[in-house]
Amino acid sequence: MYTELSALLQKPRLYEKTTSKFWNDPHISAGMLKTHLDPNTDAASRKPETIRRSAHWISSLIPCGAALMDIGCGPGLYTRQFAECGLRVTGMDFSERSIAWAREHDAASTYLVQDYLEMDFDSAFGIITLVWCDYGALVPEDRTNLLRRVRKALKPGGLFLFDVFTPRRYDTFEEETSWEICEDGGFWSPRPYLCLSVKYCYENHIGVWRYVIVEDDTSRSYNIWDTGFTREDLSEELAVQGFSPLAFYSDAEGGAYDAASSTLCAIMKKTER
Repeated sequence: MYTELSALLQKPRLYEKTTSKFWNDPHISAGMLKTHLDPNTDAASRKPETIRRSAHWISSLIPCGAALMDIGCGPGLYTRQFAECGLRVTGMDFSERSIAWAREHDAASTYLVQDYLEMDFDSAFGIITLVWCDYGALVPEDRTNLLRRVRKALKPGGLFLFDVFTPRRYDTFEEETSWEICEDGGFWSPRPYLCLSVKYCYENHIGVWRYVIVEDDTSRSYNIWDTGFTREDLSEELAVQGFSPLAFYSDAEGGAYDAASSTLCAIMKKTER
């Protein structure tokens, strides 16, 4: 057991991915949905008032009736607001539980159970949104894949709006370890388990949270990556995939750009090749 756990807790290779089910795990997805819907935390979705301000600002950027797709939409907390602002909305998420909740509470929007890294649309949307810093949680090859699919799905001149963490997030980022015993089960499993968590830092404002879950007869690990970006980083990365920067803000509510902000919202325009 020592050898197995020691290996699981080693610092992973940069952008090493884990294969264990996570967001669509039947048990974990229930906990995620509960967290999404908790109005007192920003852990999964931002708080309701922040979502409202963000959705109204984003809706003001495009004409009423425009086609918007919100990828990684979770239970549709943004998509419902977009629809109420007069947009034709499609929400996409690979959590069946979250999409079921979204469909039940928002009949005006279209919802798809799908991994956005596998979506295939052709010039269908005027704007695509990806909020709450999901872009930085993707490893480089997945970001490249996503950008190609987003560009294909956008109409000529369409917009891709997303937010990320900036290098400022790493000013106080320190490596650490912790553990928790969940005798009655918890977020990661309905059975008793031990959760060992480690936070590792890498160069270029990259970090990973590694969770090792130990049960009586099994153990598994999850790597959750995060990359911080500057305006220049994003402009360079997206230019390669056929996007040009339209505007930058400090957050997805339209706050004026501030170099000291820990978050950054980018609006990128699809360019013609």
